[in-house]
Amino acid sequence: MTFLKFAAATAAVLIASTFVVDEAQAQRVPPDQQRSSQTSGSNQQLQDRQNMFERGRVERDLQDSRQRTDSRGREATPERVAQAAQAAAAAAGLACRLKESALLGLTSDNYDLFEIACEGGAGYILTNASPPQTFDCLVLSAQADRVRAEGGTVAANSVCSLPGNQNSAVMIAGYAREAGVPCQVDAGKALGATPEGNLVFEVGCAGADGYHIEKTAQGWSKTDCLQVTGTNLTCQFTTVQEQVAGFQPLLAGTAIDDCSASQIRLLAQNDTGRFIEVKCASGDGYVARVKDNAIGQVYPCAAAIRIGGGCTLTPVAAPQAAPAPAGGRP
Repeated sequence: MTFLKFAAATAAVLIASTFVVDEAQAQRVPPDQQRSSQTSGSNQQLQDRQNMFERGRVERDLQDSRQRTDSRGREATPERVAQAAQAAAAAAGLACRLKESALLGLTSDNYDLFEIACEGGAGYILTNASPPQTFDCLVLSAQADRVRAEGGTVAANSVCSLPGNQNSAVMIAGYAREAGVPCQVDAGKALGATPEGNLVFEVGCAGADGYHIEKTAQGWSKTDCLQVTGTNLTCQFTTVQEQVAGFQPLLAGTAIDDCSASQIRLLAQNDTGRFIEVKCASGDGYVARVKDNAIGQVYPCAAAIRIGGGCTLTPVAAPQAAPAPAGGRP
């Protein structure tokens, strides 16, 4: 069958939103722990322009924003739309308890195009084609924001508009629960997709370190922002104060329990744990080895120059050269 034009535009979004990790930074963190999530600027701009063109074609393909009849010519009553949308979601393998639904229009192949809002999770735009095509509302919203930021326009039917799909923090919180994120979610957004096509989202936590979460074929994986920023990426919704607040309790009962942490940074990690630089409000600096959410060893920065490149939050003075022997050469 002819590929759905809307799908082409949106799938291109997911493929284009690939992430690049700085190699020099990534060497300090084991490769199997890295999560790439930066979008190539020039490629993204080209792809966004192509998506703008495709979305214009989609808008012309679709009829009214709320279709009056379905693909079989039947009146699109709320009950009939909800039943058909729930069936399409189930056929697509979506674990969605339907809260709201709307029939957006018909595709060029005469399939119904729905928007659905789900209880406690993200919504979708999807079709009842075989196989169904599904598009995450959070991903569509992030792509639309990029297009608008560059002065482009976004077709009305290429983003989600149901009231239940307007609170991104609530939708991200649903994904975060599935990923096992142990915090109260207060913000979030879609970042894009990995080269393998896995969707990646940022999760902001209230008063604690945030996460990047990735939906893989095996389920969800999560990476805290302390590690994310260690691979030269960013977390928009996590502050230094939130990271420190989550780390400070670990110092209790250690050799540096009098340290009031002002900044932390991940230096390196291996099988023995994570090595985290700690800058104290007093100006002192240390490296703490943390495993299973407990500090095992503490090193002064002066003794940790070989761990992950050494401390940078608390610069260590270079060792002074030995004085020349008295009287010149022996």
